[in-house]
Amino acid sequence: MNQQAFGVRDISLLEKLREDIDGIDVHILSLLCERQEIAFQIGRQKRNLGIEVFDSAREQEVLRRLTSGNQGSLNPDAVRRIFREIISAARNLQQAESFAYLGPEGSFCHEAAAFFFGSSATLRGVESIEDVFSLVENDTCRLGIVPVENSSAGSVSTTLDLFSRYDLKIGAEIFLRIRHNLLGNEEERGKTTCVCSHAMALAQCRSWLKTHLPHARIKGMESTSAAAKLAVQEAGVCAIGSKQAASSYGLRILEESIEDNPGNVTRFVVMGKASPGPSSKDKTSVLFSVQHKAGSLLRALEPLARRDINMTRIESRPGRQRNWEYLFYVDIEGHELDENISGGLKEMEKCCAFVKRLGSYPAGDES
Repeated sequence: MNQQAFGVRDISLLEKLREDIDGIDVHILSLLCERQEIAFQIGRQKRNLGIEVFDSAREQEVLRRLTSGNQGSLNPDAVRRIFREIISAARNLQQAESFAYLGPEGSFCHEAAAFFFGSSATLRGVESIEDVFSLVENDTCRLGIVPVENSSAGSVSTTLDLFSRYDLKIGAEIFLRIRHNLLGNEEERGKTTCVCSHAMALAQCRSWLKTHLPHARIKGMESTSAAAKLAVQEAGVCAIGSKQAASSYGLRILEESIEDNPGNVTRFVVMGKASPGPSSKDKTSVLFSVQHKAGSLLRALEPLARRDINMTRIESRPGRQRNWEYLFYVDIEGHELDENISGGLKEMEKCCAFVKRLGSYPAGDES
C-alpha cells in the first residue's frame, strides 16, 4: 500500500512521531554519555580505594530497583537486558577485563556469559570447565562462568568437584532458559548416525532421542559448541545445541526445541577471588563433610535449622580421600556477613570434619 492511500494528516502525524523519537534518542544519548562520565569517576575512586570494579551485589540491586519501579510498557526482561548492556559499557570503561566461559562461541555457557557480562565485555571461550577455573585462579581472567545445575538433568558434577579443589568464590548466579535444537549438515534427520553434545544437553533430550533417533549413536562432548564443530566435519553426525551455534557454524536446524522439559532452565554461577557484599536478597553456598558416623549429617545441619535458616539445596558428592565418604554441597538463604548466618556456619564448623565457604552472592532472578 503506498502513501497515496493515506491522508495528508496521517502522513504528517507519522513524521511528527518520528521527530519525537529522534529527539528522545538524542536525549537518551546525552544521558548515557553523562552516565559514562560518572561511571569513569567511580572507577577511578574504586582503584584509589582498592575496590573490585565488578560488584555483582550493586549491579543486581540496580536491576531489581529498575524492574520493580518500571511503570511503562517494557517487560522486566527487556529492562534487564537493556540495562545490562549499559552497565557492561560502564564496567568496561572503568577497567577492561576478560571473562572465561565454557566455549567456544555458540555454547549455552557463552549465551549466559554474554547475557550477564554484556557485549562490551571481553569473553574468552575455553575447552573444559576446569580450564575456566584454572584461568581465573591464575589471574589470566578476572572471572569465570560455569554451569552448576539444570532443572531437569540435575547437577553438573564436574563443577561441584572443582569447587572443592580450587580456592575460588561464587559471586553471582544466572538462570537461563535452555532451548535445544538438532543441528546438522543434512536436509533431514533421517540420515543421522550419531548425535553428539555435552552430557547435560544429551540428558535433557534423552526421551526425544529415544523416540525419534533410537538407532543413532550418542557421543558426549566437552561442550555443545565442540559438538557443533564435529557435526560440521563428519557426515551423518548431528549436534544438539543453540540456534546461535547453528548460525556460528553454518549448520541447519533439523528440529527445534527437542528438550524433554519445556521449562528447561540451567543455573550458571560466576566465580572469582572476591565475594560481593550483601544485597537485598542473597544466597550462601557451602561445601562440607562429616564423620562417617550415625547422626553426623543431622548434627551438622541442626545449627541452621535451630536458627531458622532456609536451606534451598543439598547434594552429596563422593569424597576424594576415602571410599564411602561424602562431601555435601548446600545453598542457604542469606549472606554470610549476616549475624544469624555467620553464627550458624561457625557452629557447623565445630561439628564437621571439613567446611569450605564457597561465597555469598545476590540470588538470581528465576523468572
